[in-house]
Order: sequence, then C-alpha cells, then structure tokens
Amino acid sequence: MTSSPLSLLAFCGCSLFREYGWQFFRRIALPHPVKTARAVRAAAALDTSGVLVEVPGPAAAFGGARSVVGVGFCLKPLDPPCPSGRFNHDCAFLENFRDGETADVPAPCRSCAIREFGLLSLRAGAAYYVMTSARDILLDVFAPALARGTFSAGAFALCRYSLRPFAVGLLAADVRGWMWAFATGDCRDYPTWLRADNGDKPDRTDIAAADRQTLREFLRAAAQAAPPACFEKRGNVLHPRTDPA
Repeated sequence: MTSSPLSLLAFCGCSLFREYGWQFFRRIALPHPVKTARAVRAAAALDTSGVLVEVPGPAAAFGGARSVVGVGFCLKPLDPPCPSGRFNHDCAFLENFRDGETADVPAPCRSCAIREFGLLSLRAGAAYYVMTSARDILLDVFAPALARGTFSAGAFALCRYSLRPFAVGLLAADVRGWMWAFATGDCRDYPTWLRADNGDKPDRTDIAAADRQTLREFLRAAAQAAPPACFEKRGNVLHPRTDPA
C-alpha cells in the first residue's frame, strides 16, 4: 500500500486516541495551529510515488550542524540478532566507534544498514537517530526542531505508509527532509504500523539495493573536510563529537 492523502487523514484520526496524537496536538498543533494546518495540506499534496520523497524546508542543504539522519529500528539484523537489542535507540557499534581505531566488526553488524549509514552520517557531521515509536520521534526530533531549531535538515529511511504522516512533522517543525522508502518488510496499514510502533515487528525491513546506493551517495556528498571522530549520545540521539576523549 502506498501513502495517500486519504491514508494520511485516517492516520491522523486514529492517532488522536494515542499518546503520539495528543502529544503532537499539545506540543505542535495547539501552539502553532496555522503552521500545522499548512503542514497537513502540504504533506497531503506531496508526490510519494517515488522511493525518494523530498520535503521542502528553509535549510539550503544537508550536512553539518543541525542535520540528522533517522533510520527505523526495524533495519536491525535478526539472524544473528543485533547485539543492542531491537526496539530501542541503541547501536553498540556506533556508540563505541572512534575514528582511527581498528576493531573487529561483530557478525550481525557487518551488513547492517544502521551501522553503514551511521558511519556516513558521522562523516557528514550529522546527528544520527535510530527511530522507534512515533512518540519518541516527536519528542526527540520534531519538538526540539520547532522549539529550539535543533535540526533544520534530515535524511530518513522509513516505511512507505509513514511517509505523509512523517512529512507533517517535518513541515510543522521547519525541517527540510529527504525520505527513502523501504522496499521489503515494511508496514502497509495502520494496524501493522501500530504494532510496530509498540515494538511488535517480527519482520526485518530493507532498502532496495539501488536506493540504498542513492542514500549512500547523498550522505557521502555531505562529507565534511574535517569530520568528527565519534558520536556521543544525548538522550536518544547520537551527536557528532570532534574530541574523542
């Protein structure tokens, strides 16, 4: 199922009875009703037929301070399983990575897209976020971006069903976004999405090989001349740190 204006309205209606819905209403819609209404209209008008969906925003480009990369927890490996667990914001490899140090890569991490894109995000000087629930995304990305300008540009990998609802959050928070849709294992309707939002996600998602390459190239194009050496975790988000000590 593709994301559609009608599915966006259905998502909004169903979410009003969930914590994400009333938190979004309290933190974003109520204090910024006109901005939120415009965000809903703009998200409904987006062309989501392609794998890459661009969301307009004030940022000139992606990369460096105030940029963030967000990827779904459902990209984590299942067999062998992710050493950090699945339904969380953790990545033990990235949290312990130090540029210039050599270390064995655990078997589950060798082909993990989260590890790969995390390293490319670090080179781009961007924050990195393993996305779990809609509530956490609101509190960790959308609300700080709107209230404090924490983020102004972001690249995200998520299920196609979530594209328009996610775009509402980006537009309301003034974050320019580039969204890549999963090719397999993704949620196709609200009941499946809701189960995944609560951590019940038995399938591993994946990005098509060609689309994974475009995301690689996008992040590589934003590489910094003097990239940060490591990440440090602040709350649920990994932020670049130039001093590895």
